[in-house]
Amino acid sequence: MSSSSDDNSQELQNARDEKRGYESSKEDKEALYEQNVGKISRLRTVKTNLENQKEYAKDRKDSIGKYVEEPYNFADWYGNMQNNTSAVMSLNIVPYYKSYVERIDEVLDSVNDKITALENKNMQLNGDILRLASLINSLANKIENLLN
Repeated sequence: MSSSSDDNSQELQNARDEKRGYESSKEDKEALYEQNVGKISRLRTVKTNLENQKEYAKDRKDSIGKYVEEPYNFADWYGNMQNNTSAVMSLNIVPYYKSYVERIDEVLDSVNDKITALENKNMQLNGDILRLASLINSLANKIENLLN
C-alpha cells in the first residue's frame, strides 16, 4: 500500500510541476502577445503618418506639375527666367516629389509587411495560449482527482 501511496504522491508532484511549467510558458506567450499588440499599434500610427505624407507629396507634385504646364503662369516673366524656372520645376522638383512618393511607398510596404508578420505571430501565439490553457485545465482536473 505504501508503494501505491508513493506512486500517487509522485504522480501528483509530476502533475503539479508540469502544470507550473505550462503556466509559465503561457505567461511568457501572453507577454509576447501584448508586446506585439503595442508594436502593431505604434506601426499603425507610423503607417497613418506615412500615408498622410504620401498624399501631401502627391498633391504637391500634381500641383507643381499643373502649374508648370500652364503658360499663363509665366506670362509676365521676361527673358530666360520663365524657361529656367519652368525647367527647374519640371525637370527637378516634380521628379523629386515623384521619387519621394515612391520611397514612401517602399517604406509603407515594409511597415505593412511588419504589421502582417506581427499579426500572424499573434494568431500563432493565441493558438499556443489556448492550447496551454487546455493543458493546464486538464492537469488541474488530474491534480484534483489525485487529491480525492
